[in-house]
Amino acid sequence: MTDIIQPLAPKADAGWQLMPSIPAWITLGFAGKAYRHPGAGIGVISAVEVAKDADGIDRDPEYHLSISRYGERCSSTDARKVLVDFGMEGAEEDNHVPGGKVRNFWRPVADRFVGMECACKADEPAIVEDKGDFVWRGVPR
Repeated sequence: MTDIIQPLAPKADAGWQLMPSIPAWITLGFAGKAYRHPGAGIGVISAVEVAKDADGIDRDPEYHLSISRYGERCSSTDARKVLVDFGMEGAEEDNHVPGGKVRNFWRPVADRFVGMECACKADEPAIVEDKGDFVWRGVPR
C-alpha cells in the first residue's frame, strides 16, 4: 500500500543517502524513511505521523524528523541545517525523552497549523541541557 503523504526527503544535492527500510515499530506504524549524511555524521528518520496532543487540537498528519549525530544528540546548528535540507523550515522542536539521543522536530502537513505550539509547552516543565542548547519536556507538575 502507498501512503498518500510521503515522508520528507532531503534536497538531491545535499549529500544525503537513503538507508535501508526501517522497521514499522520505529515510526509507530506510520510511513518513514531513514537517511544519513556521511560527511556530517548525521542520521535522520523522516516520517509522517498523527500525534495525539493533550490540547485536543487535531492537527492532522505532521512531518516528523528525528535527528542524531553519530548516534548521539546533535547541536542546534546541526538541526537547523537538516531542517533546511529537508525543507522543514517553521518546524517546532518538541522532545519528551529524558537524556534523549535525538532531537525531534514536527511540522503539520496543513499550512494553517504551522507555528501552532503544542500545549505541552505551557503545562510541562522544561528541562534544559547542553548549556541551554537542548530542551525536553517532563511530566506535568
